[in-house]
Amino acid sequence: MALAAPVALYGFQRVPKVRFVTPDRGWKGWFEDWPTPLIAAGIRDHHLHNPFGLHDLHEVPGRDERVMHIDQFELSYCLGLLWLANRKDFAQAVRDVHQRGGTLRAYVGSPLVVRQSPQATYLPKCSPGSRGLSLQLRLLSRLGLCGTPLTRQCLCWDRLVRFQIAPLVDAGVDAIGFDNSADFHPDDCMDRLVRSLLAKRIEVMIEPWPRRDRDYPPVNWIIREIRYQRTKLGLQPDDAPVESVKAKIYRSLPAADSQAGQDEFRDINKLREDHGEAAFRTFQELVDAVRKDGHIPLVRAPQLKSGDIP
Repeated sequence: MALAAPVALYGFQRVPKVRFVTPDRGWKGWFEDWPTPLIAAGIRDHHLHNPFGLHDLHEVPGRDERVMHIDQFELSYCLGLLWLANRKDFAQAVRDVHQRGGTLRAYVGSPLVVRQSPQATYLPKCSPGSRGLSLQLRLLSRLGLCGTPLTRQCLCWDRLVRFQIAPLVDAGVDAIGFDNSADFHPDDCMDRLVRSLLAKRIEVMIEPWPRRDRDYPPVNWIIREIRYQRTKLGLQPDDAPVESVKAKIYRSLPAADSQAGQDEFRDINKLREDHGEAAFRTFQELVDAVRKDGHIPLVRAPQLKSGDIP
């Protein structure tokens, strides 16, 4: 079996300072500077972690302690970052990647933090169509119609979540990933959303890992490497055993060129050594181990662009 090629990981983009997409060059510049040379070098698959920006908590009043949001496009649009929250330019970048023979995946916050009658802090305010939707959702909520049995309690939740991920769906991304979203059940709101995306032939990636004895639609899984090691070593009792997961597994690897990434690499090795497993001597060894397991490594785009990871 051929070993999986690495996926180029772009993240985390932080608003208002954004790393890979810049105010002067926008999505066109991102495509020219990153996917174009990487696809030429054989790296076809590209993964945007927080494509429209990671927001600090103080910028989103009323939210819980989450830093990744399902409505990141809306939040950036409200800040006036129209070079980033630009549906037309983003869609063109997706088309450009496809025309070069590549794929594009996008990863956003969890829909599960939105209630069936959505909290006011999640109602959109700025982007086209947002005010009409918010008025509609407020009215439905006041009338007690958000959770009707006819819509299986999902009417308002579904309309809001679909609005927030529409920039991704309409642009034609190949896959959508949802942060911290494994806690859903057959025929609930999240399950129905996932199945509708799959019906559109959009791959769905759920973070971090399937729950033990839980029935899921045919999604794939995305997990940070240190969490994967804990799962493999049996330290996450609610997780499904590694050998029981037959879907694709994307393992997000630490950045070798940052202090935080080097610290995480050391933490991975300490965890392994504490449980009788050999440490990885180099970052390349870790990438190779992921591939030998039959999984897909997500490697930071700068490392791939530099040629450090073959």
